Amino acid sequence: MLSTNKKADILLFITATGWAMSTIIIKVYADSIPIFHIMFGRYILALLMISVFKWSDIKKIKRSDVLPGIVLGFFTFLAFTLAIWSLSHTSASKSGFLVAMSVLFVPIVTTFINKKLPNKWVTFSVFLSIIGLYFISGMNGGSFNFGDLLALLCAASYTAYIMIMDRHAKHINESILVFLQFLLVTILSVIGMLVFEDVQMNLLIDAWAPILVMGIFGTAITNFAQTTAQKTASPESVGLILLGEPLLTLVMAAVFIKEQILLSGLFGAGLLLVALVITVLKDV
Repeated sequence: MLSTNKKADILLFITATGWAMSTIIIKVYADSIPIFHIMFGRYILALLMISVFKWSDIKKIKRSDVLPGIVLGFFTFLAFTLAIWSLSHTSASKSGFLVAMSVLFVPIVTTFINKKLPNKWVTFSVFLSIIGLYFISGMNGGSFNFGDLLALLCAASYTAYIMIMDRHAKHINESILVFLQFLLVTILSVIGMLVFEDVQMNLLIDAWAPILVMGIFGTAITNFAQTTAQKTASPESVGLILLGEPLLTLVMAAVFIKEQILLSGLFGAGLLLVALVITVLKDV
């Protein structure tokens, strides 16, 4: 019989795998399908799925559940929009590691919230990360670019998401939280399509297969798995998602889309990974 913590770890690993898969798919289609079309396609499908399979829980929604769900939905929308946008300007492998910086941002933010000086492990992790970022900026033969900045902003947005989720996940049914997130992201994606893009539903129809994969495995299952895991996992432990995701993305990018990975980039990725492992294991 698996312990509660082990179950949470498995759910987080499932989330990491789904994220990595989605990153590779988005990288392939980012230049042919507009950002908000991708967001709408994956989230309307995920919304329909959870509505069908978890309606018995969702119909019990209370007024007090709405605001946390909306706030989480906003940061979900912001983080995923920035992530998709970044993939139009940088490589999948580099984006994966930069987005993973949220696992380092969480203890830093916690340090400021608790109004205490960072301990030696936080300081050491930040130092390693700065060096790692320097080397990883040339992972694919280029320099730090606009897409890399977007990936870091995504990491900051997801840090806020993790902190807010930690506060509310233990008190609100996971199906309700996920439903509210999906609903808001779907609405905001429609607004984005109408305001910034010419609505072309044929693009989503033509790309039904990748949209289906992202909607089911990269959105519905991953969000539900993470929300369930955070009922027992600490914010720092959620870093397990971001430890697995960049490594899986790196491997998938090299194998499936043949991205070039330079030795200096691997060295930088290694330093980042060490910093992230220290952050999680030391529970800073």
